Amino acid sequence: MRNKRTMTLAALSIGTLMLSACGSAGGTAETPASQGATENIAPTINIAISQAPTGYNGNTASTNAVYNTYVDNLTSSGFAAFAANGNLEPNEEFGTYEKTSDDPLTIKYTINEDAVWSDGTPIDYDDVLLSWAALSGTHPSGEKDPETGAEADLFQAASTNGFASMEKIEGEPGAKEFEAVFTEPYADWEALFTTGVFMPAHIAAEQAGMSAEGDGAELVEAIQNDDSAALGPVAEFWNSGWNYEADLPTLPDTAILPSSGPYKLDNATDGTLTLVKNDKYWGEERAGKTDSIVFKTIVDEEAVQALQNGDVDVIEPSSPTVDTKAALEQIGETVTVDTGQSLTFSHVDLDQRPGAVFEDLKVRQAFGKCVPRADMVDKFVTPIDPEGSVMNLHEYQPAQSDYETVLEGAPAAEGDGTADIEGAKALLAEAGKTEPVKVSLMFASTSQLRADMVALIKDSCDKAGFEIVPQPEAEWSAKLSQPGAWDAVVFGWAGSGLVASGQSIYITGGEQNFGGYSDPEVDRLWDEIVTSTDSEAVVPLKTDLEQRLAETQYNVVLYANPNIAGYSSKLEGVELNPTQTGITWNAYSWTKQA
Repeated sequence: MRNKRTMTLAALSIGTLMLSACGSAGGTAETPASQGATENIAPTINIAISQAPTGYNGNTASTNAVYNTYVDNLTSSGFAAFAANGNLEPNEEFGTYEKTSDDPLTIKYTINEDAVWSDGTPIDYDDVLLSWAALSGTHPSGEKDPETGAEADLFQAASTNGFASMEKIEGEPGAKEFEAVFTEPYADWEALFTTGVFMPAHIAAEQAGMSAEGDGAELVEAIQNDDSAALGPVAEFWNSGWNYEADLPTLPDTAILPSSGPYKLDNATDGTLTLVKNDKYWGEERAGKTDSIVFKTIVDEEAVQALQNGDVDVIEPSSPTVDTKAALEQIGETVTVDTGQSLTFSHVDLDQRPGAVFEDLKVRQAFGKCVPRADMVDKFVTPIDPEGSVMNLHEYQPAQSDYETVLEGAPAAEGDGTADIEGAKALLAEAGKTEPVKVSLMFASTSQLRADMVALIKDSCDKAGFEIVPQPEAEWSAKLSQPGAWDAVVFGWAGSGLVASGQSIYITGGEQNFGGYSDPEVDRLWDEIVTSTDSEAVVPLKTDLEQRLAETQYNVVLYANPNIAGYSSKLEGVELNPTQTGITWNAYSWTKQA
């Protein structure tokens, strides 16, 4: 092993956005030959990915996963992107932006005149307007949500954060300039039009039976006129038309998958996805340096062996174990290992809808007491990252500078993570539970780590008066939004490093509030947080938020996931990124010595 480096987190507030699916499925395939490689530079770089990508459009509730982001980093462009320090950096190759007013908050955007999709279609106003329409939650479908009674939107967006506070974007078909005007301030406005957000409006229009002529004039008119009848087929395609089959046996027709980034989708076979250079990419700084990038779906337990065998050049296991680290270190000088802390954390969410197992606060609190969080850290974290510890907050990591300050102001969240069996028993007795409380605990069936975690929870909580029933699921993420499909679920949130992006996880009816949690005080605090443009005001607001989330036992937070990447020592340019963006954040610049 050579050049081992350790990354620490900047002082960021964690805004959790995307699922970290700690399990995978699929296989590998032969890497196709590539043409025109530079002398001494390998034509192909192979990247292990823990789960097969699930869709070209990662903005829906069913495809909002980090494994799509790994690909989007290379095939999509936006006005900004996350760098290795966890901060957003402008991408002027795509375009420029400028805040022109604080009251109302107004941002002027200009898309690069040369920016085109890989099929040659200009990236312009219709793409912007479709993104606003899909992510703003402003197009009611006429159907009521049977659970909340709220009217569902035509577009099934994973989150409407920020866009819901944005007025309809005015403009003309073909325009390269537009203004975003907000009805109220939004703390993370700079993160809205980033990598992965823009979808090709001309494709959505054509697939919905509209003409894409006139720079998408027909679609533009439908959105500007709030024509729900015309937008219905567009939304239906946006919601699922870009989805992939489970385990990615093949790609849809690549004609409907154009790229706005330095690489484009070429083919897929049995969980292996191949990207090739986008010959229509207009930029220079982010232009691809290697002919093709290949993602191979490999379960975490097999990733190290694949790296050692040379089947892949880079691995970043979603849930590394002590065995992962030891195996990487034993390979020797042919592999470089980087370790650090990520903004991803593991937790157990609880179904607390009316009639559900965890509707009763005392039952939730009892479960929180019996989960052996400290044992999990000892077994799964500190052998990889000696600085790892039990995590008691939701919006801040233990390694961040504001963590202790917030924790001191939220005493209900404090604790060393040691299981309190007697305390749990007492709470169940207060809740009137005289028989074991049966809990179906869902987890990714392909993750041995998650299975081991569930076994620890069962061993501990069964002693406290619960009956934990392990529920391994291959398609666990698809079941998250299905009421009654689980009682509890263990998974990870991949953080973004933003202030407001976690809102939809906690608020009543939030798109990522899978357990049906509802608390008026939490809703009120989030209203203040997302509209705060004063960074100093955010910490006390989130302190109050953490206190309330702990008092009401929103869920059970476990620990910040350790981050480890191993890669061929022939590779240049690889660098850890603590955010949900992942290791491929700058893969367009990677090269490998042949």
